[in-house]
Amino acid sequence: MRPSLTQPLVGAAVTVAAGILVGCASPPAPPTATSEAATSGPTRQSTPPGETPPTSQVLPTEPPLSVPGGGSSTPVDPAEPLFPDGPCSPGQLDVVAGPVEPALGYRQMRVRVTNHSRVPCVLAGYATVVARGTGGTTFRNPVGRLTGEGSEAQTVPLDPGGSAHADLGWRSDLAAAGVERVGILWLVVTAGSTPAVVQLDPTSPVDIVDGTEVRVGGWRPGAD
Repeated sequence: MRPSLTQPLVGAAVTVAAGILVGCASPPAPPTATSEAATSGPTRQSTPPGETPPTSQVLPTEPPLSVPGGGSSTPVDPAEPLFPDGPCSPGQLDVVAGPVEPALGYRQMRVRVTNHSRVPCVLAGYATVVARGTGGTTFRNPVGRLTGEGSEAQTVPLDPGGSAHADLGWRSDLAAAGVERVGILWLVVTAGSTPAVVQLDPTSPVDIVDGTEVRVGGWRPGAD
């Protein structure tokens, strides 16, 4: 009897099938570090139905700045002056000297100022005299104070168009013949201001010379 060829083939097929089954039943490979990190991290929880999902934390912010003095502003009164009363400046004033009044070697002269500007100002304290001779010499004149009733310093407000006056006094002992006399006279009406030119009376010579002491009285309201 001839041997059958189907038996070896059947055995081989059974062997292959057994190997496949063994391979399928082998345990899975061990997890890697990457897979452990992915699986061990926190899991995102889902929001239960009917609840609002949590929002991210908001950091506190600074309160808004408040500006004091807010609200409606007070309307400007058109009758009020444009600026608060400050010291009078030379640009606001006309400065005019009256005639010299001689008396036994003593001279006195009244200087009047008028506010020709639209802004009120104030005269305070004593004026200061600055003189230059007819030949251009800058005089150095000691400054004194007039004494007597009404010669003390006052604060005089000067409205637009208003006037005030101050008296100057000196002795003519140094005004000898041929001595250079005053040609230009300035008045510093308020401490710290620039000198204002005094308009002298051309019909009444002023015999102030270099070194003459000029005494000044306080400001008084009005032209006289």
